[in-house]
Amino acid sequence: MGDFFKSELVRGDIQEMATLQEFCFRSAQNLSLLSNEAKAEYFAALRLLLEKQKIFHARCKLSNDPEAKSVVENMHNCIVMLGGNPNLSVDDMFDDLLTKIKSFQEQLDNAS
Repeated sequence: MGDFFKSELVRGDIQEMATLQEFCFRSAQNLSLLSNEAKAEYFAALRLLLEKQKIFHARCKLSNDPEAKSVVENMHNCIVMLGGNPNLSVDDMFDDLLTKIKSFQEQLDNAS
């Protein structure tokens, strides 16, 4: 394990992202059945997760650790594998997703 991933701060961030990801995954499975309050909680958690992932990605890009550099490359490759534009940066993807989540939150707020 590279020095980047030995950091208590990094390990804490990874654990927090895993917890948020698990919550978001469980919520998304039953999204149509959730109350508006539960949907709002889901969108807030999803937004927080994406913000944390964006920060984590930026920290990996700035690191000289080979494993952190590998994470950056893998994130971009995952975007392409999921049908994303290969010319799209990971930062742009996060910004696009955060904009969409904000729109979903606004639609939910207006429906209430």
